[in-house]
Amino acid sequence: MKGLFTAIFLLSASLGLAADKQLYVKSKDTKLFPKSDLKGAPVATLQPGDEVTWKGADARNKLAHKVVTKASKEGFTVQANLTTQKPGQETLKADDGKPIDGQAFASSGAATKALSETGLKYAGEKKNIAELTRGIMTAEGVAATVKDKEINAVATRMGGAK
Repeated sequence: MKGLFTAIFLLSASLGLAADKQLYVKSKDTKLFPKSDLKGAPVATLQPGDEVTWKGADARNKLAHKVVTKASKEGFTVQANLTTQKPGQETLKADDGKPIDGQAFASSGAATKALSETGLKYAGEKKNIAELTRGIMTAEGVAATVKDKEINAVATRMGGAK
């Protein structure tokens, strides 16, 4: 138990956390809970870049950290959702380098891909349930023929399964 408290103290110190320090949310859809047990209906949902005032770790649940939002919403979240630096944003040269949200940037690529010639052609095809089922069964059949040894060889070659 003493080791756990030491680790939490060192982690807090490494982030330079002190009471009433300005921090930023780094995780998407971060829930702010009313109590340190991190259960129940959230009082707010925060997004990356939202600024909060850190009030410290809870005395009973060291994983729960109390914060106050700019809108004066007060609650608890886990330390992993917080950072000392504002998360960066993607930039686009086409928009004169104006920053945009990273999620919006990723979504714009997905939308463009869906509108490609291949995507439009596929969307225009009418598939019946028999054709769709046959495709799924074929894919499952092919997957079933792959041996564990082959999977491990590919995973190793790709840098995984060590």
